[in-house]
Amino acid sequence: MKMKTFTLKTRSGLHCGVGQGLSDIDLPTAKESVSGYPLVPGSSLKGVLRNIFDDGTDIFKAGFGQEGTNTQDDFASALSFSDARLLCLPVRSYFGTFAYLASSYSINILREMLLQNGKQDLPGLPTYPAPTKTDSYRVSLPETSKLKAFERLAQNVLLEDLDLLVDAASTNLADQWATLISEMLYADDEESRNLFIQHFAIVDDNVLAFLCETGLPVAAHNKIGENGVVVPGALWYEEFVPPEAIFIGSIYAEQGKGEINKQFTAENMLDFVCNKPIDCQVGGSATTGRGFVSINFN
Repeated sequence: MKMKTFTLKTRSGLHCGVGQGLSDIDLPTAKESVSGYPLVPGSSLKGVLRNIFDDGTDIFKAGFGQEGTNTQDDFASALSFSDARLLCLPVRSYFGTFAYLASSYSINILREMLLQNGKQDLPGLPTYPAPTKTDSYRVSLPETSKLKAFERLAQNVLLEDLDLLVDAASTNLADQWATLISEMLYADDEESRNLFIQHFAIVDDNVLAFLCETGLPVAAHNKIGENGVVVPGALWYEEFVPPEAIFIGSIYAEQGKGEINKQFTAENMLDFVCNKPIDCQVGGSATTGRGFVSINFN
């Protein structure tokens, strides 16, 4: 089995629904059950890519599977798609406008995928002391960061309602991870790489989990009845992932299944799907401009 990692960046608000919510939010977005981080389900990605690459060729059928008229013509997909898991969440910042906020947990997701794909000599993960009554949570920033405050607050970063203390000991780690991720996102665009590095930050896992729970945008909607009139009392709320969020995932491939598809190797499958970047729409609310994403294969 072969694999290739990919990054997914949201260009507009993204809502991958999970049905009806149990809280004040009627339509929450899909999240990991353990960490609470938002994700893009692999089934959603597979459906979108299947539609994009559906050219009727034998390699397409081998890659995405086929349901034939009899059991001999049926064969499963040779491609498997992981969920796209959160790497960086865009968060408002008092200085620098906003931050691409990662955590040790989200970076470790990327680190494990890269190690599985044969990448070596990766940076380590930052560790922070536990906060106290007189001390804040820490944040790691690259040397050229625009998120730092100034004058008497020069060692602080103000994100949403959080006041974080800059961890000077992990500046080098933040620089290394910012550079690596920026190269995955913008291989041929130096200006975009520099902008990403200037807005990148790593925080404690608890901080990012808190912001994933409280900091995602929520849109209010009214139900429209006959003749375009608002239905009284029919207000509902939809949660979504904001633009500029960055996710990481993997595509796995094996040799084509069935006698007719054994001619296609795992490398053939990956080359068929991962040969160039893809701009597409994922999730719901396509007609209102939601779900536009850019996928880059690494």
